[in-house]
Amino acid sequence: MRIIKYVISHKDFQVRLSLFCSSVLAFLLCAPDPLLANTNTLERIAKAEREVSYVGIRLKTFVSSRGTRTFEELIIHHPPNARYRKELSEVGERKRFEGSRDNERRGGNRGDNQRRDRDENRRDDRERTREEEKWRRDRNAFSQKEIALIAQNYNMEKSPSTEKIANYETDILTITPKFADRPTKRIFFARENGVILRVEDLDAEGILRAMSVYTRISFDAKAVERKWKAFEKGINQEIRPERHEYHSISLIDAEKILKTKPIQPDYLPLGFQLKTVHKIEDKKNTIHLIYADGLLGFSIFETTDRQVRRGSDRRRGWDTIEINGTQVHKHQRGPTYAFSWSSGDIHYFLFGAIPATEIQKVVESIIHKTNGK
Repeated sequence: MRIIKYVISHKDFQVRLSLFCSSVLAFLLCAPDPLLANTNTLERIAKAEREVSYVGIRLKTFVSSRGTRTFEELIIHHPPNARYRKELSEVGERKRFEGSRDNERRGGNRGDNQRRDRDENRRDDRERTREEEKWRRDRNAFSQKEIALIAQNYNMEKSPSTEKIANYETDILTITPKFADRPTKRIFFARENGVILRVEDLDAEGILRAMSVYTRISFDAKAVERKWKAFEKGINQEIRPERHEYHSISLIDAEKILKTKPIQPDYLPLGFQLKTVHKIEDKKNTIHLIYADGLLGFSIFETTDRQVRRGSDRRRGWDTIEINGTQVHKHQRGPTYAFSWSSGDIHYFLFGAIPATEIQKVVESIIHKTNGK
């Protein structure tokens, strides 16, 4: 009898356990995945930026290697055409970074250095003003590759916002890093259609480094069509191929351009991957490799152009350091670090706004690899 009762109770326990496990599995399968849901939010935003018609005025401020700028620009997106932007006016006085060597400029050559910097800045301003008065293509937000990298290296959280931007109700997608010394991005997007209305980029210390916000925007199809017809002639006349137009290529094609295998770094910061390889239209023996984690990135240029190598050896205002027996030119301008050096027949130029210790490790790994060839 005891055996029979045990068998019956044991079978009953198995049935209950089986039902419990099935319920848990069903719950896990049916419950929404927060990561998937927020990835879908980012994909919705990217799709809206490609497909929704709009025209508006955007205020933009950012910190770059050239300093801090704040300006207004006109944006028009008329699918299936690309999105275009044109600067309208600069707000306030442009603030420049002091170079990394400015603290050392205390001798008799300080006045000469300052005059040279002023001349270079004025020349840059004139050239930049001519370019900024033209229509330019505006890059679409978030490719599929970028979305995948962000999902891998950052946390995403969607939340409602009580703030209206340009009279539209908004939600917020907050993108925070999984690794130290990485940025945070806050995207305020229109609740009704997913179009980005404001972006805030904060560095690893939580300091705002860039922001853009629409002060006016219209999604009215007729209004966009009228504006497009008014601007179309000017856009077609002013849009020209960029001076260094990039074309994506494979690593095999890059090897044909350099006539040697491109050197890729053995060390990459956590989460970084090779994103794209480009050839530069007017530089037949130069390639451009871009590494990114979704929000941050750095670039490596490799060239066998002897003229570029000769010019790189006379960089004014750069520090010279030695890494594994190789002379390397190093420079910092604002948050951006740059390194330049030659090895064998190849000259390397690497720059990016990532921590100095990380970017120098990338340089060291390339030099170690070339020295071991």
